[in-house]
Amino acid sequence: MLLDISTSTPLANYKILSNAITPRPIAWVSTKSNAGVVNLAPFSFFAPLCATPMIFGISIMHKSNGDIKDTLLNAKLTQKATICNVQPEFLEAMQQTSTELPYNVSEAATYHIPTKELLAEYPPCIDGALIAFFCSFKDILQFSETCSTLILQAQKVFIDEQIYSESLNFSIHNVGRVGKGFI
Repeated sequence: MLLDISTSTPLANYKILSNAITPRPIAWVSTKSNAGVVNLAPFSFFAPLCATPMIFGISIMHKSNGDIKDTLLNAKLTQKATICNVQPEFLEAMQQTSTELPYNVSEAATYHIPTKELLAEYPPCIDGALIAFFCSFKDILQFSETCSTLILQAQKVFIDEQIYSESLNFSIHNVGRVGKGFI
């Protein structure tokens, strides 16, 4: 089957990519609203783009009603975001945070997900996360009306002592996305 991408829908394109580009790491992104409400959301369309400076790209589709997702809005307003990797013990909690909640309703509070503040000037990370990147807002790339790519630059990284080594050769078992499932 040969499909013409130029005539397919955004949802069809998403399904093609989400099932073909696997496994994909998941960025569990923490942001805060101007009112200080913690937003947690997972994104599997996520990748490092550059090592120096350390730049990440996160593709963020709009909410089902067409509104901009809270993560994108908060990162733009506050200029900060924290990216955590997802370990297997967080899979259920991470899936809960993919639910669309009204703006300024915290997924962390709603689903009782403990967070910890390591750096006062950044959103909190997931309590128990082995890696967290504390990022500043860099840019938003707009490729379509229904999807934006958030560009973040890591300023600091937390590596849990369980896995940290001076050589920075560490091993971590992250959850990855494979089509509709996880590994």
